[in-house]
Amino acid sequence: MSDTNINQDIGQQLLSYCKDDIFSQDKQSDLYGIRLGAYELFKKNGLPTSKNENWKYTNISQKLKKIPESTSDSPVPLNLNNFINNFDIMRKLKDTNDTVLVFMDGSLQMQLSIIDKNLKNIEIVSLKNDVPEWALEIISDKHSENTNEIFNLNTVLMQDGALINIKENNGKTDNIYIVHVGNNNGFFNYRHVINIQDSARVNVTELKISNRSDICALYTSSIIWKIGDNSIVNNVKYQVHNQLTVGFNQQYADIGNNVEFNSFTISSGSKLLREFRSVNCNGSRSDISISGINLLDGDSHIDTSLLVRHKAPNTTSREKYRSILNDNSRGVFQGNIIVDQDAQKTIAKQSIDALILSNHAEHDAKPELEIYADDVQCGHGATTGQISLESLFYLKSRGIPEEEARSLLIQAFLLEALDEIKDRSAIKIFGDVMNNILNRVSKGSLHV
Repeated sequence: MSDTNINQDIGQQLLSYCKDDIFSQDKQSDLYGIRLGAYELFKKNGLPTSKNENWKYTNISQKLKKIPESTSDSPVPLNLNNFINNFDIMRKLKDTNDTVLVFMDGSLQMQLSIIDKNLKNIEIVSLKNDVPEWALEIISDKHSENTNEIFNLNTVLMQDGALINIKENNGKTDNIYIVHVGNNNGFFNYRHVINIQDSARVNVTELKISNRSDICALYTSSIIWKIGDNSIVNNVKYQVHNQLTVGFNQQYADIGNNVEFNSFTISSGSKLLREFRSVNCNGSRSDISISGINLLDGDSHIDTSLLVRHKAPNTTSREKYRSILNDNSRGVFQGNIIVDQDAQKTIAKQSIDALILSNHAEHDAKPELEIYADDVQCGHGATTGQISLESLFYLKSRGIPEEEARSLLIQAFLLEALDEIKDRSAIKIFGDVMNNILNRVSKGSLHV
């Protein structure tokens, strides 16, 4: 069977799934018109194929043959204490006294979440409930300007999500953790909308975890950010999936004036993971960092695609990604920086580096610049290579065992990217877990 026929098969499966879902929706819902419009677009355009320039390195049909059948072998824990017993990382989150939202298989679990109802500056609503006017407006605006096939798929099927409205809090920084746990086989879809009002400060940390190594899951997720003037936002996403999971992540951010926005992603595992981020620098004097680390082993395929558009003068953006690849894994990075004619005095830098630990691993990079202003400082660079034998020999000559020397060189390779994480508390939360993943990948062990 050719790739084209396979792609038609999975595309028809998803279209049929969407059709059944859209006919089961409440037609009186505020979101119904948006869902129906997205369904018509998905029916028209279908799944993206490798003929699409943005998908030339990632063929969905090679990794996804069919929609996973849903199971409910692992029930949702009844209370937070039971959840903590299963996930050690939750013990650290409970001790922070911060807001924690727990989703299992795409649905918000209130009995596992920690929400202080006395907080006056944070409003949190489930997507399953009545959607507030502010969230409906943000979703509608993004849908009207978006033609992304996966975003349309997510719009049709979004089953739950967090609608978060954050107000100014007298200079205090709020902390919100969003935890997603893959607990069973199935197809899951969720959407978050985060509205940051003027002068607010917040750290939003996302954790995405596969509960078991044998879970076969497909998911789509999207986050839409609207960030007001004079705000500071730190976003760290940590995702570690098993080798059977296929995931499509979408992140959209519209940035106001004088904003500091730092977004950092650590990714590992997955049969296929597509990470797409689109950031519009709509206001002047804003500083944007979009960075991350990809740790790949086994047959993992992680595709990172970034689009940063400078629309106003005097803005700065940095894209800094480091990837480590072992075994038969494949990494893809596509980054496009667009500087509009009005965006004079833009400073934009892009740096993509990959460290290959296996003769069978592959990394493809496609950095791009589109500059329509004449007073800018923009540049990009990409490197792919192996561990320096000279550096390894030097460390071994100083009495350091080879395995430890390799680990030191790998960690040194990642340090510069890790400096982009401004929320140091996030590092403390999952630092040990990340080190375990790094050790696994560097040794070529396939166990999650």
